[in-house]
Amino acid sequence: MYASRTTQFIVGIFGIVGIIALSVLAFELGNIPLVAPRTYTLYAMFDNVSGLNDNDAVQIAGVKVGKVATITLSQKSFRARVALRINNGVSIDDDAIASIKTSGLIGSKYIAISIGGGDNLKDGGQIAHTESSFVIEDLIGQLIGGTGKGGGSGDNNQNPSATPTPGSGGNPITPPPGLKNSNPSKDQNKPNEKKK
Repeated sequence: MYASRTTQFIVGIFGIVGIIALSVLAFELGNIPLVAPRTYTLYAMFDNVSGLNDNDAVQIAGVKVGKVATITLSQKSFRARVALRINNGVSIDDDAIASIKTSGLIGSKYIAISIGGGDNLKDGGQIAHTESSFVIEDLIGQLIGGTGKGGGSGDNNQNPSATPTPGSGGNPITPPPGLKNSNPSKDQNKPNEKKK
């Protein structure tokens, strides 16, 4: 009642094909290429790379042309130094702008490169023009608390000495041109005094 050698051979072939198919599927789902494309490395310095991770995409006009290799802190400038692996055949010039963008409102981060019109960068070159990551938490903090750049007044407790008082020169409402005093009762007798 044992299977013939032919049946065992066919089952073995199907088993090997199934294992190969599962391996290819696992690599594809994990975004791990079976054959790594040839790349070259460029660098960019950012003030803030919040949310950007290794292996995030590098795009030009919405097309993936590479990935983020490493993110380190420069000990000289204390800025984030990002190494980008760019696919061979994709030329990036020295006038290009590298910006950290977000996919959707709260999606993952990626680097978008806007091409300029300068000379092409070579392996190990640096993109000089960058735009740092937009941090949504900072914007929410500015809107709620009114702190930071461009925020509202925030603190309603003003110094009482800074509050303008009538006649102190700090009155934000100015009289119209030609009218020096807004209280007409005091000015009514002045023309009569000049005539005498």
